[in-house]
Order: sequence, then C-alpha cells, then structure tokens
Amino acid sequence: MGDPAGIGPEIVLKALADPIIKRVSRPLILGDWGVLERTRRGQKNPPKLICFQTNQPLLPLLDHPTAHVVCSLSALTSRQSRPAVSSKAGSHGAFSYIRVAAKLALAKVADAIATAPISKSSLIDAGYNYPGHTELLAELSRTAECRMMLIGAKLRVVPVTGHIPFTQVPRRLTRENIQTTLALTHRSLKDFFAIAQPRIAVAALNPHGGEGGIFGGEEIEIIAPAVKAARKKGIPAFGPFPADSLFHHAARGDYDAVVCMYHDQGLIPLKLHHFFGGVALTLGPPFIRTSVDHGTAYDIAGTGKADASSMKEAILLAARLARQRMGRRQK
Repeated sequence: MGDPAGIGPEIVLKALADPIIKRVSRPLILGDWGVLERTRRGQKNPPKLICFQTNQPLLPLLDHPTAHVVCSLSALTSRQSRPAVSSKAGSHGAFSYIRVAAKLALAKVADAIATAPISKSSLIDAGYNYPGHTELLAELSRTAECRMMLIGAKLRVVPVTGHIPFTQVPRRLTRENIQTTLALTHRSLKDFFAIAQPRIAVAALNPHGGEGGIFGGEEIEIIAPAVKAARKKGIPAFGPFPADSLFHHAARGDYDAVVCMYHDQGLIPLKLHHFFGGVALTLGPPFIRTSVDHGTAYDIAGTGKADASSMKEAILLAARLARQRMGRRQK
C-alpha cells in the first residue's frame, strides 16, 4: 500500500477497480484496513474489499470473483494517516507492508510483489535507514547486488548508481559496478522479456562522452573498459555513447535497454516519454518486484486527483512476469 499519508492507498484502489486486474491475478493487499476504507469512501465506483482474518483460509477469499482481499498489518488512526502529513506510525506501517511482502515472496506464498510509493525521508526519520525500496529489499532478501530498471513502451533504463547525491556519483562509478549492472540487465532482458540477444547501450557520464578526455576521464578509464570486459563475457553492450543523443536512438528501438551512470540521467528521458504508466522492476532478488515510477505526491494526497496508471501497469507487469516464471517451472 505504500506510505499511508501519500497517494498509495488511492492509486492502489483505483488500479484494482479495473476488472482486468482480477482477470490476470489474485491480489492480496498488504496495508491498513482503516486507511483503505477511509480512502474508498471518497472514490467513485471503488473496488469491493474483504478484510482477511488470521483464522480464515486465505485461498477461497482470493478466489472471490469481484472483491479484493486486504491483509491489515497496521491500525492507524485518522490522525496518524492524514493525507500529506507523514507520521512515525505511518512509516512503521509502510515498513511492515514491505517486510511482510518480501517474506511471502521468499516463502513462495506470493508469486510477485507490486509496491506503491514510500517516503524515503519519512522512513529514515522513523529509524529505517534505507534510501529506497531497492536497498531495503536487497537486505531483506540477502541479495548482494540489486538494480532498478525503469520501463516504458519505448524505453528501458537501468542506472548504475541509485539514490545518492550527484557529487558522489563519480567515485561510485567503478568497472565492477558497471559490469554488474550490465550483467543484471542482460539476464533480466533475456529472462523477463524473452529477448534472445539483448542490445544494451551504455551512456557516457560527461558531456560529449568526455570528448577524448577533455571533459573528464571516466569514459576512457572506467566505462569503456567495463563495456569491453562485458563483451568478452558474451554481453552485447555498446558504448559509451554521449547521453544527449543516445536516448533518441534507444526510444526509436535501436537498443533494448540503456545502462545509465546515475539516477536522473535515465529517469529524465524515461519520464519524458512515459510520465504516466512507467514501471520500475527490481533486478537481482530471487522474487519479482515491480513498482510505480513516482513518489508519494504529498501535494495531491487525499484530493482524489492521483493518476493510477503506473500502479496498474506495475500490477499487470508483475502478474505477467509471474505467469512466465510459473510456465517455465512447469516445462
């Protein structure tokens, strides 16, 4: 459900109101029953909800033809979950939703996870020192290396570095980090998107690709050697290319994904093309996890104005990838 004070409850309900979700999956909402009911009362044609009780069998509830099941993991008061006003109680709740989702996925009780947005600063204020979902899920799943792929109809981008200050980016860029990102991207394009020979472009860090070292040496000293090493391992990686023109070529289909050096380098073009409906996919953990590609939007929380396109696409992608994985296991 995400941050109870953000748009998470609203977009979860709006997404689930589309009958297609029930046709392709059996969602279990991990969140807060009271928050969802209060949010539901303010919506037109909201989905039907059933509150799961621990003494009930779960599967028959999930098979309900129209209603969606809520597993309530917190009991926040209206004051603790006021829209746009973060609270420690709400942050503790948001953390518990993620933790239980990871446990269910690791135990193979859940086939996939689709997450609504959290407030990173609110989680940190509540004592959870994680810069985002990706890092938290990496720890919960004991996965050494995770990356985030942002997906739209025209673009897929994977940043080497994530939620860190821009000033820290150059020293976090190592040949090893870039090679790991390329390997995770390559494997995910093959496994999740059935691309037999993925074409992966690599963005340069500096203007004009460093202009032969005039505008910076990272391309020569770090990025190009990492690309060369990846190609020796059979990964069809190309570049580094100047970022100011690369995304034009990627968006017209010349490449299957772009590995970017930092967060905004990839997310700016992704959101330019796919501001509504973009999806994040975590690469690395042993389970499928998708997410919206936006934040908690406190400025419109509680107003009913939130667009649920990204949430719906995240659920649909999670369901599709889970079906693919189940199909491979049955062969």
